[in-house]
Amino acid sequence: MKYLLVLLVIATIGACDDSSPGKSHSSDADTDSDGDGDSDSDADAGSDSDTDSDSDSDGDVCAVAAGCGSHKWACWPMPNPPSSGGDVPNPASLSDNGDGTVTDNLTCLTWEKSNPESVGDWWANYDRCAQLAADSFAGYDDWRLPTRIEMASITDVTLGYTGYYDVFDVTSGYYVTGSFWYKTILTEADADPNNDEDRVWGYGTNGFTSNAIVRSDSGLVARCVRGNGSGEAADEYAAEPANHYTIGTDAVTDNYTGLVWQRGYSDTLMTWSAAPSYCAGLTLDGLSGWRVPTITELATTVNEAKVGGAIVDEAFPGNPVGCKEPQYWFWAAEASEVGGEGWGLSYCDGFTGWNSGGDGAWNYFPTANVRCVRNADS
Repeated sequence: MKYLLVLLVIATIGACDDSSPGKSHSSDADTDSDGDGDSDSDADAGSDSDTDSDSDSDGDVCAVAAGCGSHKWACWPMPNPPSSGGDVPNPASLSDNGDGTVTDNLTCLTWEKSNPESVGDWWANYDRCAQLAADSFAGYDDWRLPTRIEMASITDVTLGYTGYYDVFDVTSGYYVTGSFWYKTILTEADADPNNDEDRVWGYGTNGFTSNAIVRSDSGLVARCVRGNGSGEAADEYAAEPANHYTIGTDAVTDNYTGLVWQRGYSDTLMTWSAAPSYCAGLTLDGLSGWRVPTITELATTVNEAKVGGAIVDEAFPGNPVGCKEPQYWFWAAEASEVGGEGWGLSYCDGFTGWNSGGDGAWNYFPTANVRCVRNADS
């Protein structure tokens, strides 16, 4: 069964116009993957080493997000915690609409402000969002489950054990998404017994991302969302948007988020505290002003259509392939408020975590790689 996601196009950033109804439609987890370190993938698409196109050239971020054709990639500027500092762009901007919904003025998405404390398995949460649509909650009938990257946009791991912006009411339980794990999609599409998985991307209450939430588990919750045009169903691979990257020699620009990335990464593993100096000392393709990315910025580079190197290889060649070891982790800028020193992301699948684990644990990375980022206008 396809969980078809049909959404409403909303208007420009800072003043998202909700004057038109949406189109109706029916309808303690281990954060490690299978650990095989293989490079299973759907084909990379959408990168162009020759194009200079800018998906936000007309300044209409909401129109771009609605037209990019993907919910599993960030087709909008990724919000960052306001506490990140002046050199980090896009401080989060969320408006409580007073009707049980919250509008994100950067991503153009509209969210539930609150969610039930306990719902059930993944399908029960899917049905609850569909029921919001059927009931035209807050005047709209296009409510759905958010994807992995959409859910990332409302997390703030600097807040500690409740890692979501304060405008939201947060419950216990894992928050599920409309993004099935890569090998779960393989199972459903190909009926391959070697990929007999039942996993969906989800988020813990402290904001960490896991690919290992079991869909049939009870006690799962969800925060429903609406907006940004049509996109992939839960059981479809992430579809990379057109003209996604402009690729240089040592730097690559994401034409949707506006971030400029180091194509490679640090030559050696380093501690979290050493990462800022490494980035500050870089000059790549004549560009300076590099910094350590936030955890949500790192999340925008994850290609859900792959495992064992979940990234677009053309844009980021030579990324390490594997799981569970420090050499597969990349540092984020945020210090950890829940143990360990700092946050990081593993391209095994794209899961995130804090480095408090002991040797052999899923989140054991006393040292890690660094891939630096800069603002397009810095």
